[in-house]
Amino acid sequence: MDGPTKIREWAQFLKQIRQFLDGRGYFEVTTNHLVPVGAFESTLDCLQVKWSSGQGELHTSPEIEMKQILAKNQQSIYQICRSFRDDPDTPIHHIEFSMLEFYRMGFSSKELLDETLALFSGLCAPTVFRSETHSLPKLLKEKTGIDLDRMTDTKTFYAEAKRKGNGSVAETDTWEDLFFKLVLDEVEATLPPATPTTLIDYPVAVSPLSKPGPDRRYAERFEIYWYGMEIANGCTELWSAAELEKRYEKESKAREAAGKKRHPYPADLINAAKQNVGPVAGVAIGMERLFLALAKHRAAQV
Repeated sequence: MDGPTKIREWAQFLKQIRQFLDGRGYFEVTTNHLVPVGAFESTLDCLQVKWSSGQGELHTSPEIEMKQILAKNQQSIYQICRSFRDDPDTPIHHIEFSMLEFYRMGFSSKELLDETLALFSGLCAPTVFRSETHSLPKLLKEKTGIDLDRMTDTKTFYAEAKRKGNGSVAETDTWEDLFFKLVLDEVEATLPPATPTTLIDYPVAVSPLSKPGPDRRYAERFEIYWYGMEIANGCTELWSAAELEKRYEKESKAREAAGKKRHPYPADLINAAKQNVGPVAGVAIGMERLFLALAKHRAAQV
């Protein structure tokens, strides 16, 4: 943060977040940034670190390490830390950035979404905070006519996307590629910038660490968008070692198909998932993005 005013605002921002979470019974934790396994998802690339006696990765989020703490202590926890992703710099993304991640014992994604929006509302005070929530499959169907329930294979999905006139899709795309391109072009681009908008009901196929919903096709997951930015990504956590093993293999094959190396085997995550902790929900929030959105929100209220 540049300048004394922003330094003060950033400090107050951090203080308010800690007060909110401390007041709701969370415990603040600290985990290593330099880890054996920095990511699980196929789409995330880690920064590699080598030193005189070994090598490791900088985490893309503290998720794996925090879930080890959850498994051992079974308490609701949070962390504010630096995270690292080997992506090109953009105006709203840098290789190194600040992340808030918190996990609530006994919660589902719906309950954690309510808690996350309560945090955002408190950070907006005394200005008015209003948000919207939409089912992603329903919104996609409204905007494109594409029914995700009928897109059971990649060939059908591609043909339908082309028929609807989307120019971003390619015949070589995977089902997941087609989904993300359509959501980016046809849904995210049309969300009202000034209104925090939550999308729910993401397909399990693109939610590798999320618990499936009752129909097994859609996950108990949400994402929050505000001023054209993805601010938060949360879910009911998948807490099944056997299922995580399967999903790790699927994510690994996706990386290999894209010409990338597999992520290292996430032994610590799998072992944590073998502990019986009951339902737990978690959310990751981009701190700089939230800080920027709050500033725009306050300016719009003047």
